[in-house]
Amino acid sequence: MAIASPQPEPPSETTSLLAEHDEHPVQRKSATRRAHRVLLSACLIAVTLDFGNYLSVAPQLQAFESIICQRLHPELFANIPGGGLPLVASPSCKSADVQGDLALLKGWMNTFDQLPGIILALPYGLMADRIGRKPVLAMSLLGIIMEEIAIRFISIWFTPLFQIIGGGSQITNSVAWTIIADVFPVEKRAWIMSSSIWIPWMLGLVCEIVGALIVLLLPETKPKSAGNPGGEVESEIANRPEGSPAFTWSSIVRFARSQITELKDFVCEYPSSLVVSLAFFMSSYGIVAVSFMLQYVSRRFSWSLAEASLLIAVKGVLNCLALVLILPMVSKLLGRYFAPVKRDHRITLGSACILVSGFGFMSLASHPALFVVGVALVALGWGYYAALRSVSSALVGQSHIGLLNTTMALAQSVGLMVSGPLLAGLFRAGLAWDGIWMGLPWMFGVTLYVAAGLAVYCLHIPS
Repeated sequence: MAIASPQPEPPSETTSLLAEHDEHPVQRKSATRRAHRVLLSACLIAVTLDFGNYLSVAPQLQAFESIICQRLHPELFANIPGGGLPLVASPSCKSADVQGDLALLKGWMNTFDQLPGIILALPYGLMADRIGRKPVLAMSLLGIIMEEIAIRFISIWFTPLFQIIGGGSQITNSVAWTIIADVFPVEKRAWIMSSSIWIPWMLGLVCEIVGALIVLLLPETKPKSAGNPGGEVESEIANRPEGSPAFTWSSIVRFARSQITELKDFVCEYPSSLVVSLAFFMSSYGIVAVSFMLQYVSRRFSWSLAEASLLIAVKGVLNCLALVLILPMVSKLLGRYFAPVKRDHRITLGSACILVSGFGFMSLASHPALFVVGVALVALGWGYYAALRSVSSALVGQSHIGLLNTTMALAQSVGLMVSGPLLAGLFRAGLAWDGIWMGLPWMFGVTLYVAAGLAVYCLHIPS
């Protein structure tokens, strides 16, 4: 359902004869400025967070690889003073035992990283609809920053606990997309969005902190007419006797029950949300697989992690090309023949086909050039996620967009949680079988993207 533009009210006896012509253009101009401010802030947050994240990927992976290698092959580190980590990993660290343990570590880290978001997705989603998007976004960014700091200085296994503050990256994505949907009509949503290893790793953290601070520039976008889920619980708390505790077990249980009822009513009213959630669940494997790309290339083609990290730049450049140039052109071309929702639906299907092709090339690549072709195709099809969110946002009422994005974030979190250990197991099996089977993680990705594309194809798009 598209966001309607402000329409003039029918004239009556109290209608001003002069104000009608001056008021609406001013309102539209103010709304446009506000939308552009939201978009600029969202882009700055996304760019700085992504820059910090990708800047940290290679050094973090090398640190983990060296630690595992040092544990399994201590003789390789005998000549390093102080027992520190080497700047360049030994070729022996590319052995199957080290890489298998590294894949398993990354897989389970990813699984534990998703648990807080899965448990807290619905409460934070309803909170975003009730108290506003900005506070929830700020909380989730704070939790992410605290987790990143803890990974570098404390431990990697307990750091997901920091995501209790805000729910983690999936809540961040969910709220960010809700903010975009609040201020932009459906026809514009699909293309708007997408010397020591410690030095770049710490620079990545600095960039993420800067990105989190930009949230202060965001205005609140929650519609004033949005529903107030959980109102009964709020009323109970407001009317409680003075001196009694703010929350009791019974009120917490009632609040949880109201959340489940809200979600059930939402799914019954919009069954297409289940199909979209299923598509996000299956395609979430691709997100984990792409983040695993550096380790795979380093092992498959005997590249250093520094060399393999150049693929991140290739994917980033082509992502920008797709989102800034190709996707808007395709969107404009299809817009001549289809309504906005049907246009975005076809863009989603086309992007899914490109992702299938990209993963197919990556699974069969026996030479780096062929693998780079696959990476390029994946980058060009990465608009799939943005287009699918745009389609799904147009299929529900405006007041339910926050809950829809939370439902999709929940499905994606479950998919990411399952995908980590699954991908690690497939990679270890590929290492054992060797040959073409080393591409087993990408082969499985082809299957899942085909299934996700079929789910999107089955979506009922209103005429």
